[in-house]
Amino acid sequence: MKSTPTPTATQMDKPHPCDVCFQSKFCLPIALAPQEMGRIRDVIQATVRVHKGETLFSTGQAMAKVYSVHAGSFKSYVTSPDGREQIVGFHIPGELMGLEGLGQNTYFTDTVALEDSEVCEIDLRALETTTRDLPALQHQLHCIVGNKLVRAQQDQFSLGSMHADERLARFLLDLSERFKARGLSPDEFVLRMSREEIGSYLGLKLETVSRLMSKFHTAGLIHVAQRQIRITDRRALAELLQPQT
Repeated sequence: MKSTPTPTATQMDKPHPCDVCFQSKFCLPIALAPQEMGRIRDVIQATVRVHKGETLFSTGQAMAKVYSVHAGSFKSYVTSPDGREQIVGFHIPGELMGLEGLGQNTYFTDTVALEDSEVCEIDLRALETTTRDLPALQHQLHCIVGNKLVRAQQDQFSLGSMHADERLARFLLDLSERFKARGLSPDEFVLRMSREEIGSYLGLKLETVSRLMSKFHTAGLIHVAQRQIRITDRRALAELLQPQT
């Protein structure tokens, strides 16, 4: 399981992780004025490491924290009564995890590290108290929750109405835009998730994902080298999502 350090008096005197974190411009601290940054110490209390394959939190577990990805990546999945798993999200640095449980203080997914990763623990009680005092922080949290709802609606539309090649094209372009928003390369990146996990997320079979990756590669839309992806014709890839006339 994840390793959670206990802050000591000496550690409290050191710079807070948010002070030197590149991801802070995408996370909760973006809402705070410089004179308010001290309040983030009450909210984000520790950075912890989660090894590849380890579970950060599980469905039904009492919820005391939400988490921001500091480094690495995660997948979230739900399990049906007959034991089938459905991946419902992938998370990259700067994104919050666990927000779905805010209403009932219970986690609704199992969330697992796709690689050796680090997360920032956000204490829910401290977050609730601080957002009451800092409207800008409350607004930022509402924006994050709202954006997650929009993404969930878009995913539902994708599964319900798009063809297989459209789903994969949308997935690659969406991931590209998320990397771009974080100052990373939008054209070349590593897929930390397996083809099977991509298939679970998109509602496709493993064989279909592999076939479409090869098809996109042959057509010159992307270059595939195992899990390394390079988008070589973004316009043509995006055109797969345009209505046919």
